[in-house]
Amino acid sequence: MDVEETSSVKLAHTASKKCSLFTWFRRLFTLDNLPNQKQHFPVFIITMSILHIVILLLIYVTRTGDVHRFILALYRFGRLYVPCMRPTVSHIRMRSVPCNIFGKGGMCSYDDLIKQECFSFAYPHQIWRMITVSCLHSNWLHLVSNLSAQLIQGIPIERKYGTPYTLVIYWLSGIGASLVGLIRLGSEGAVGASGCLHGLMLFLIMDRLSALKTKHGYDRVFIILQLVFLMLPYAVTSATLIIQYRVVHDAHVGGALVGFLLGIQAFGLPLFCICKNDDIHQKIFRQLAIVLLILYFLMIVVVFLQIDAPIVDRILYSGIMYNGTIDYQYFE
Repeated sequence: MDVEETSSVKLAHTASKKCSLFTWFRRLFTLDNLPNQKQHFPVFIITMSILHIVILLLIYVTRTGDVHRFILALYRFGRLYVPCMRPTVSHIRMRSVPCNIFGKGGMCSYDDLIKQECFSFAYPHQIWRMITVSCLHSNWLHLVSNLSAQLIQGIPIERKYGTPYTLVIYWLSGIGASLVGLIRLGSEGAVGASGCLHGLMLFLIMDRLSALKTKHGYDRVFIILQLVFLMLPYAVTSATLIIQYRVVHDAHVGGALVGFLLGIQAFGLPLFCICKNDDIHQKIFRQLAIVLLILYFLMIVVVFLQIDAPIVDRILYSGIMYNGTIDYQYFE
């Protein structure tokens, strides 16, 4: 009888330890400021993550056939590529270059080849590429780097704030990142969701810094550990990516700035002091963040609309069009 009781006590103790570990691990993904705060299911982040995996997986699973050609066309149609989004200067557009297009007699205009490479629909104003670029990745290392951040940082945000608010942070950061990246991208293509993820990351940091103001003792230590846990995987994978590939750092800064301003708008400036008129100051900071965010978008849109598309040398001098691979020089 005593042996049975001892055994049951051990089992209960083991189960309790497992439960405590699971609860602590789950807490890392929970940004609750109040006990038993309502949590949402992260529909958007999980859906986007599955979409990212499926698109890249289809490239490797379907080496030939209609599905493979469709995915390659999707990359051509969705990558961030300035020549498809801004017109080239007129004297270059009309220049004759060698080509293999049926009915052209071996010579085409530069504009004909760019249009065919971009697809003619809405050329040269294909602004949807600022959004679709976030659905595409060049290889598995690129995907793992972005996916780790998207899941580890995106899930806590969506669980706390819900899908609509997460959508706003994600896509505003992505568009802000793309607009900045386009200004200096040149004639190369770029793919990736890092601009969106840097926006999520800065918003998450602002959320946790804001929570630190109201916490004490162990709770404050836990928030610091939580930040380290949520940021470290992306820092490691990003470092590996930066060493091996060329990265559009301008886009990362643009996305991070949007996330930072959205964080100030939501939480105010996380100053570690209790001032007499703190509520008034924080209200001013929130309103100022909205103004700065609007000015930021207006400024980069105006700059973007002033630039001409860069010249694609391989088309201008050799008539060589995009080769149908997904190995881009620039990662976002």
